[in-house]
Amino acid sequence: MAQDNTPQDKRFYVAPMVSYGFFDNDTIGGSDSSFGQLNVDSDDSIGGTLAIGKPINSWLNLELFGFYFNPDQDLSNSAGSDNAGDADLYGFGLDALFFPARDTLPVYGILGASWGKYEPGFGSINGAEVGDDADADFLDAGLGYMYQINDYGLAVRAEYRYRYTTVDSADVLGSDYEDARFDDHIVSLGLQVPLGAPPSAPAPEPAPEPAQPQDSDGDGVIDANDQCPGTPRGTEVDARGCPIEKKAPIVLRGVTFEFDSSKLTMQAENRLDNVVDALEASPDVTFRIDGYTDSIGTEQYNLGLSQRRVDSVREYLVEHGIRTTRITGTEGHGESNPVATNETAAGRAQNRRVELNVTSDE
Repeated sequence: MAQDNTPQDKRFYVAPMVSYGFFDNDTIGGSDSSFGQLNVDSDDSIGGTLAIGKPINSWLNLELFGFYFNPDQDLSNSAGSDNAGDADLYGFGLDALFFPARDTLPVYGILGASWGKYEPGFGSINGAEVGDDADADFLDAGLGYMYQINDYGLAVRAEYRYRYTTVDSADVLGSDYEDARFDDHIVSLGLQVPLGAPPSAPAPEPAPEPAQPQDSDGDGVIDANDQCPGTPRGTEVDARGCPIEKKAPIVLRGVTFEFDSSKLTMQAENRLDNVVDALEASPDVTFRIDGYTDSIGTEQYNLGLSQRRVDSVREYLVEHGIRTTRITGTEGHGESNPVATNETAAGRAQNRRVELNVTSDE
């Protein structure tokens, strides 16, 4: 069964019910009492019950309730006097409803106590006046059944209560009468009506994001496929996750330029003639040309100077028979990526360089 995550309904409710009382008959007093021994004969009667309650937890409801009955009563004594009338019987009190399994078995136990009045429906016995009303106490124990009939929470409610009633007879008949006690049985049927909107189930938690394949060394190849784990960050790798072996750039030593210019010196032209011969011997080789300067001058100026010098080398190679399709790119990098210190003349000389980087030799 799917789990219902809807929170427990803890709304206040009202429960109006029609009740039917099966009232006990009893004998009170004795020959030494002012009215003699009295026989109280109460007819069964229809009445009403109203409860206002609230669920406290999964197994307990508390209610304030009241009830009213108007039974016909005959009162006779040992002298043969007989009186009849309608009595008023009512009380107000507190109920506790106990649910052993609220969601699966909608039955409950009842314990209650209430206080009220008994008002006899006759004014005299043997011509002697009797009191207008008597205090009464009521103790209830019983069982109930509740059937919910819609999603709002409206429910049909049926109950049986055993009611132990104690009436202070002295209030009506005089001080020489002890309390009268009755064993009554009450059945009720009605509705339970919740107040307010019903609780709603919380929004379902979003499904967890699927676990992403892990790439521990950050080379772009997941661990499950990485044949070279632990590759240093930034290393270019192949589909197996292994470093791509790149051929070292060919530094064109001796390719120099006139001062602060991109014009090749005679020495540079001789060096490039040797490069042309080597490239013609390997016609399938493609390459790119990169140029660098030392750090003297502004960064922006050095960037432009290195690009102009690279372009001069490219132009010389093309003029001497190297196809432009073999040159995959040219770029001047200025003073970036030094290979030696710029603090000495010898170091600066190493940083002023032009490199050929083979891109394919197939």
